[in-house]
Amino acid sequence: MKTSKTQGIALRMVRKILRSATPFLALASASVCSATTIYYLGTDQTGAQTQIDVAHTSTWLLTPNTDFSFGGGLFNMKDGSAATADVTLSLYQGTDATGPLLASMSLNNTAFCAQASNCGQYQYHQFFFTSAIPLLTGVNYFAALTSSAVNTQSAAYFIKSTVYFISDQSGTAIVPSPIVTAAAANAPEPSGLVLICIGLGMVMLMRNRRDARAAA
Repeated sequence: MKTSKTQGIALRMVRKILRSATPFLALASASVCSATTIYYLGTDQTGAQTQIDVAHTSTWLLTPNTDFSFGGGLFNMKDGSAATADVTLSLYQGTDATGPLLASMSLNNTAFCAQASNCGQYQYHQFFFTSAIPLLTGVNYFAALTSSAVNTQSAAYFIKSTVYFISDQSGTAIVPSPIVTAAAANAPEPSGLVLICIGLGMVMLMRNRRDARAAA
């Protein structure tokens, strides 16, 4: 009888604790479920290489088509045999480096080489910001990879930035892409399409006139 009474008291205490903790559990659950996945700017090993030094940079214009958190860059890069300068990824709001600076991450040459088995060959290097930056749909952002290295190949860094994409932390491209792609950004404007059609029409007209003269 005493044991049963003790168990009843314990059960009531557990229920009371659970009831008081429910709001905090719900808040924690909501926070976890609503956490935004962090994406990164990634590059491949295709295309011409770009030298990164005091005279050369690589830049990207990012226009999200959905909100996401941006954690930095994951770049296929290598360094010159005598490189010693820092290399920096910076993110600005706007279409160039005159906009507000949102985040920046620098690697000195020691840290750069520590991320690869051979920093003189193309391998992935992480330029992860201390805190992810929320990017908003339709807003332009400008990313720039720069270095103060002198303008010689042996002292510079190199990246193949022709092909770029938004990736997860392992370098896997996100599909569909959360940014407007380069192909879409380079699509002809309606006025350009009109000019193309006019040009084709003139070519066909000249050809018809030439054929008519030949037939006469």
